[in-house]
Amino acid sequence: MLRHVPEHVHTAIAAVRRVVRCFIYARISEDREGAHLATERQTNDCRELAGRLSDATTEYRIVRVFEDNDLSAYSGKPRPDYKAMLEELRRGEGDCVLAWHTDRLHRSPAELEEYIDVCGPAAIPTRTVKAGDLDLSTATGRMIARQLGVQARYEVERMIERSKRARDQKAQHGEYSGGPRPFGFESDGRTPRTLECPSCGKHGPDGFTDRRHCEGCGADDQFTRDLICKACDSSDTLLVIFACSNCGIDAGFAADSEASLVARETLAVLAGVSLRSLVAENAKHGVVSVHGNEQKENQLRKLLMRPRNAGLMQHRGEIVGRADWMRLVDEPTYRSLVAMLEEPERRSSTTNVRRHLGSRIYVCDECDNGKLKGFPRPVRRGKKKGAGAERGPMEDAYRCENGCVTRDGKGLDDYVVLHVIERLTRPDAADLLARREPSINVSAVQAEMRAARQRLDELATSLGKGEMDMQEWRAAAAPARLRLQAAEEQMKDAVKGNPIAELVAADDILTVWNHQFDLSRRRAAIDYLMEIRVGKARPGRMPDGSYFDKESIRIRWK
Repeated sequence: MLRHVPEHVHTAIAAVRRVVRCFIYARISEDREGAHLATERQTNDCRELAGRLSDATTEYRIVRVFEDNDLSAYSGKPRPDYKAMLEELRRGEGDCVLAWHTDRLHRSPAELEEYIDVCGPAAIPTRTVKAGDLDLSTATGRMIARQLGVQARYEVERMIERSKRARDQKAQHGEYSGGPRPFGFESDGRTPRTLECPSCGKHGPDGFTDRRHCEGCGADDQFTRDLICKACDSSDTLLVIFACSNCGIDAGFAADSEASLVARETLAVLAGVSLRSLVAENAKHGVVSVHGNEQKENQLRKLLMRPRNAGLMQHRGEIVGRADWMRLVDEPTYRSLVAMLEEPERRSSTTNVRRHLGSRIYVCDECDNGKLKGFPRPVRRGKKKGAGAERGPMEDAYRCENGCVTRDGKGLDDYVVLHVIERLTRPDAADLLARREPSINVSAVQAEMRAARQRLDELATSLGKGEMDMQEWRAAAAPARLRLQAAEEQMKDAVKGNPIAELVAADDILTVWNHQFDLSRRRAAIDYLMEIRVGKARPGRMPDGSYFDKESIRIRWK
């Protein structure tokens, strides 16, 4: 306010005071708390800046605040408020942009050039709290803006390089690299949630001590920081174990804990339970993600396929060895699960979810290789055919993918289920629990995997020291990679769930089948027990008085 000026002069000045319409833009790349605190501080500082810029003749008036929270200017992801601000500037809705620093506006040269194209011709200045003012209508102002942009991009790239190097180092040491708490683990990323002593019943995470056990030689706490056993010089043999500090007994997982849930659901999927039914069960019992949201089917799939569940370290999309945390499931079980979930038929969508009991399980007995696929067909009433035929409700049916056979769905399914129940009620039903697959020496396969990985590590070291060139390294690494791949394939088949175990153990098999087994588990049981070959049905009434031709169906028990 001017001093020693009559009041009527102040009134006249106020009447002609120029108003500069200001937009505030605030952004933060990562908001862990979700409280918008950092953007609020930027906005407050910009409001103070507007106050300092205002004087008796000019008012810097805030007309709108644009805010992008938890969005990086470097990543290239769309920033809704930034785009909205540019559109309003193009329409002439603002005269000035206020920001805490120019790097809040843009860190990409392409974005900066677009900003210059909008603000330069309209002579819209950019005023910042920390980096001064930019007049993009002049060559000097544009040069300064571009220099600041280059500097900001350089700082981001250096930060990314440091971050990558830190993650590489953590992966080399098998350490948790941070981030949101992994489901099934405490916030440290290595202690299962929740540990329980099988003797005294103590619940973790407190009151338990961990040790690093070598599966190769059996030594405890003899590992280097690079997770190499000093006793036997082996890598890829680490097993982290927690024990009760009072009893000294190895801990397990509490029955209703996240860690226990991951282990149970892994085995359930191997036994034929669908992800869809597990998600529904979790929703019924109030199981939520680490962010407090309901689980989705694709989220559960990703959760169960995490290498960390098996105590494995994943870095840049590849499993690079053992990790320095306790596993929730053993490696053979994990690899079997991954092999199952990676099958194309296991990927659910709105178009390929199984709705029929025998779809792609029943085999055509006419062409000898076609699979029967379920489909709905209208029930026709009367003898009239064609477009004018009266259509009734839909019914399930099966048709060979090669067009050889079409059969009534309900009759075929009922016939198959009748044989399943009858077979499981025989005195020798327990024999069905015996494994049919040839036994796999898991320890030997694990040793083969360790040896192959160690060979690849040795070759990488030789390449880094200049003891071999790239061509020599490729020639030497190829056999080791094939050796590792063959061992991993063996490991995938090491564990297979038995989908009929619960049925064999049940007192009332029919009740369990009808009320506890969903469609996916029924399909798994049928596929495990039998091979069903279906031929063309004979027309007319059968000798038993029905219209269902049983003679054209052949069942072979596996």
